[in-house]
Amino acid sequence: MIRQVAVWSTTMLCALTLAGFSDAGHRRGSGCCAVAPACCATACAPAVQYVERQVTCYRPQMVEQTVTQQVTRCVPTQENFSYTVNVPVMRQEKRAQTVMVAQQKEIQVPVTVCVPVTTNETRTVTQYTPTSRVVEYTYNVMVPETVQRKVLSTTFQCVPKQVSVSVPVCRMVPVQCTDSCGNCYTSCRPVVEYQQCTRTIVERIPTTQEVTVNEVVCRAEARKGQRTVCEMVPSQQQVTVPVTRMTTQQQMVKRVVCEMVPQQQEVMVNVCSFETRQQTGTRTVYRAVTENVTQKVMVCQMVPYTTTVQVAVPCGTGCCQ
Repeated sequence: MIRQVAVWSTTMLCALTLAGFSDAGHRRGSGCCAVAPACCATACAPAVQYVERQVTCYRPQMVEQTVTQQVTRCVPTQENFSYTVNVPVMRQEKRAQTVMVAQQKEIQVPVTVCVPVTTNETRTVTQYTPTSRVVEYTYNVMVPETVQRKVLSTTFQCVPKQVSVSVPVCRMVPVQCTDSCGNCYTSCRPVVEYQQCTRTIVERIPTTQEVTVNEVVCRAEARKGQRTVCEMVPSQQQVTVPVTRMTTQQQMVKRVVCEMVPQQQEVMVNVCSFETRQQTGTRTVYRAVTENVTQKVMVCQMVPYTTTVQVAVPCGTGCCQ
């Protein structure tokens, strides 16, 4: 509503302004517009005034209302029903069955056994007897000899030499400074300068000359020596040794064996059978029931209210009228 009032006010202001300009054009020969048309275009524009007016607006508001609606709910009821069950019944019956009974008896069986037989036999054996003897052998030894020979040797001589180098030198220089409060003070700052100085260095100059050196040379020399060796000398002789051999023999032995003998006997067994029986029970059944229920709900309604707004109204006085 406020937006509509503002649009209406702007439209009316534009209409009145155009009307004032048109009227001023028709009456250009009178007033200040006849003397100064430019002044009339700026000074004779219609003035705008704002007046207060009462307007009616609407706002949403939640209101509680009582409504009646249908509600479906489940109502439990008890009912009787019959059903069939199978009931197990146990009874005893006599039945004939065959069982195996173990019986022992003694029997004779032939077996083959190995019997050891020892006999004396003559055999030829070889024995080894250790024998020591001295033998000569030749071996080589390395004999060192000193031999002089000439070789070239390089030596270095140290020669001093003067060189000029630049050396960095750091010194403290006083500098006038001003702090943040405007006070002057003197501080020392390091300054690095390079100065020329003379330095003595040593150069190594190589010199080659011929020198005589002693060299040790090993020479192989054959020599003879003696050593004792041990040899095994074989000798044969006849000896008598006992020899045992296994001989097979047939013998009769007794053994006890177990045999399974079938026997018939009557036993009582439990037999389970099922019988059909009718039984009655109670169960709960839910049925849908529709009924009218009155309840309170919140409803959104537009509620009118009165407010004061300022509306732009063009002024009716001016130099162009």
